[in-house]
Amino acid sequence: MESKAILLKCTNCRGEKKFSLTLGQVRSLSEGKRLQFHCHYCGTPQLWEAAERLETLPVSQDESATEVKNILVVDDDDLTLKLLQKVLSSFETNIEVAQSGREAFAKLAAQSFDLVISDIHMPGMTGPELFQHIQDNALIPAQRIIFLTGDKSPAMKEFLESSGCSYLYKPIQFLDFSDHVQAVLAGETPD
Repeated sequence: MESKAILLKCTNCRGEKKFSLTLGQVRSLSEGKRLQFHCHYCGTPQLWEAAERLETLPVSQDESATEVKNILVVDDDDLTLKLLQKVLSSFETNIEVAQSGREAFAKLAAQSFDLVISDIHMPGMTGPELFQHIQDNALIPAQRIIFLTGDKSPAMKEFLESSGCSYLYKPIQFLDFSDHVQAVLAGETPD
């Protein structure tokens, strides 16, 4: 997938940083939308806008056709992966799986995804650690990540709410899960 280096400005501290963005992300910025990435100055995820005016990119014929979305599902439990794949198979998507945070990070660095669905507690690299790597490398905006967890501790709730990501608690209600996936893929904020 083609990418372009764009200088962005944090809407909170006004710090600037270059990000490698997909053409879809560049188009969103040119339409006045903002993207969420981790800001090293603020120390938290923040909304970023283009530092300079961007020309609106035309939609190519390939993009105007129904675009098949790429989803990465990250979980160390085989049964959970199979269940999520089954639910996601009803969408017009390509589904990749990773059984660890490290494997997910490698896939994210090599390929562009429209959505990441990740467990929180995994051996090796946890969901929050994977999130930090994603933000540090501007691989996907926080709005395009859904976390799944059974951990309702105050520390986990604080992480989830401050991350800017969507999240659902286990056990997962698959109707709620499907609604979340549809909303995120449509660029909307899930209820």
